[in-house]
Amino acid sequence: MIKNLDSLILSNNFEDAKRLVESIDFKTFSEEILYNAYNNCSIIYYSFLNYLLIENETSKIHDLAFSLLVNPLSHLEGAYNSALYHALRSVELTNRKDVGSLENLLFLNTIPDKLISDEEAIKICKEILKLDNKNELAKESLSELLQN
Repeated sequence: MIKNLDSLILSNNFEDAKRLVESIDFKTFSEEILYNAYNNCSIIYYSFLNYLLIENETSKIHDLAFSLLVNPLSHLEGAYNSALYHALRSVELTNRKDVGSLENLLFLNTIPDKLISDEEAIKICKEILKLDNKNELAKESLSELLQN
């Protein structure tokens, strides 16, 4: 656990929390945010990520916001729609060249509200396979989508 990060975020001390985050690797920060959001079920972590995006918009932070919204905060009304925004921004910021960002979009085809149409999901699968021809998720998804 990152000492004080949770208390800084929960007390809206985003400036100090940002300084702390800048001193650690992104993977550790991501795990900490998701862990704390699961434990506290608070939208404040999403607010903090938006603060970071305002300061410096990156695909990594958009991907983390996506994960936050489709995992610990998925029970909130509109979480998946907000996740779609973050997935689209990440894909745009990476010029459609990051497999993980494209996979996030593809996930939104599998939820009950199906925020990504089957037609769009097929295109995304093909894009992923151009970048990584061994990608099992894209292969399986494409196979299922073409059978429907």
